[in-house]
Amino acid sequence: MIIGVLKERMQDENRVALLPEQVQRLVNLGHTVYVEKTAGRRAGYEDQEYRGFGALVVDRNTIYQESELILKVKRPLEEEYKFYRPGQVLFTYLHFDENIEPEKIQQIVDTGITGIAYEWVEEDGKFPLLWPMSELAGVLFARRSMDLLMIHQGVLGGKYIMEEPAARAMVVGVGHIGANVINVFLMNGLEVVIVDKHPETVDARILKYVDAHLWRERSGHIQIIRFDENEPDASVDKIKKVLPEIDILICAAVRRPNLPKEKCEFLVDRDGIRGMKKNSVVCDATACDKDFIETCISSDSLTDTYIEEGVVHYNCDHIPSLVPRTASRMLANATFPYVLKLSEGFEKAVAENIPIKKGVMCHRYNFVHRYSAEKKKLNYVELESIL
Repeated sequence: MIIGVLKERMQDENRVALLPEQVQRLVNLGHTVYVEKTAGRRAGYEDQEYRGFGALVVDRNTIYQESELILKVKRPLEEEYKFYRPGQVLFTYLHFDENIEPEKIQQIVDTGITGIAYEWVEEDGKFPLLWPMSELAGVLFARRSMDLLMIHQGVLGGKYIMEEPAARAMVVGVGHIGANVINVFLMNGLEVVIVDKHPETVDARILKYVDAHLWRERSGHIQIIRFDENEPDASVDKIKKVLPEIDILICAAVRRPNLPKEKCEFLVDRDGIRGMKKNSVVCDATACDKDFIETCISSDSLTDTYIEEGVVHYNCDHIPSLVPRTASRMLANATFPYVLKLSEGFEKAVAENIPIKKGVMCHRYNFVHRYSAEKKKLNYVELESIL
């Protein structure tokens, strides 16, 4: 198979989808690997490293024209749609269920490619290609929010000097992102308010990422608010009452189908943001526009902030790109077993590998992912019917 690795062209996207040493494994299996010129440079991998492991370093047109399997990190930009050919397999983050217009999804489907989304590859009820970047995003949002607090409020944030109080942070959701946010905050001595649906299991989830001694030691500096999905209004009120004391608010929760907008429009509305301290910091680490936080809009920029109601907002939708070498290594190590399976051919891969099959978004000019199609109000067919 001819496998192509494209250079990312999204603003501030510095990651690369395949590591030099992984090229050698593919070449040894008889595949041809094309890598676009300077594709790995921003992640610290130069063209000569890829060549040294057997890759052919080429221009992007060669990749589009000849590759059967294309590897990327982020979904194609609109100006790139025209380069894809029917029958090509694209393996990347697609996020068709998030901040992309239905018209653009349809344009991608109409190219005739087979699109497989990293984020929907599912194994034993888990999403192994989402985890690594979620964990890294949690660490980076915590660190970035503390930097912004220092810049805009002029305070240290962490508990570094005995006489100076620590900042108070609220973290919504204790998944992979939220637990890593909390870990960084606790390590830096912040006071932490946790909002979660299941307080009774917070310990078990947190201790996957937080040192048990640190968790116990900081227990007196942690408050947990239960979010009751059966009484969302009361839970929203509890959050709102605490917000005036909060210096940093990070949303690390995604909306599930059982909590539609009709039932709970926002966890934090504009009025709640208005009640926060001037120059406090708000981040939506899930990059979902105006979803749980009314004033949050995602951005392609790693550095851009904006101020709403006197509060600093930072909502980069690909923050792992701040540390592209670490991020590329973590991501490529997670995706590579599936790349190996796809290199045997798409039909064989989906027949033998249910996780890959669950990640297929479009195939042969059809949208085949039910959840995303229903969310975007687009037609879809079952993948099995067109294999």
